[in-house]
Amino acid sequence: MRGLALFALVFGAAIAQVTVAPLFPVGGAVPELVLLSLCLVAAFSGPVPVMVLTPLAALMHGMLADRDAGLLLLAYLPVLPLGAALEDGPLPLGHAARTYLMAAGAGMLARTVLAIGAMLGGAPALFGALAAEVLLPGLLLDIVVLTLCYVPLRLAGLIGSGFRLQRGRYFAHL
Repeated sequence: MRGLALFALVFGAAIAQVTVAPLFPVGGAVPELVLLSLCLVAAFSGPVPVMVLTPLAALMHGMLADRDAGLLLLAYLPVLPLGAALEDGPLPLGHAARTYLMAAGAGMLARTVLAIGAMLGGAPALFGALAAEVLLPGLLLDIVVLTLCYVPLRLAGLIGSGFRLQRGRYFAHL
């Protein structure tokens, strides 16, 4: 039942990404609702649901928005490695700081990958405009939307989970 609820959350985010997010642009950026939903699932449910939902989210968003699902998958993939790197890193970060840094880093990487895909498809390579009109406003927009979702979830009593996977039998003995 929980898996179905997480699937519905990501599917709803993909629908909102196509229908609602374009109505609220800041500069040249719109909120990456699918990516933020994956970050919230990673923060509160752990890495295994995100590993299952990331390809599904890219496929759903690609089909709804008529975009390349493979490029969207490449854009959404950094969520878990960033979360794991922040958890295993040398800085003692709390759950909120890890979640915000994971979402900010994944959002920047996702927008960069999508911009490179657009440039390879024929769009002009204007890196200054990309940084000033897409990357920075997108970062601020992602932080605002994440705050609107993360704070009520924490106030409702949800406790975050870690980003570590359990080792299997063979690797546990190494």
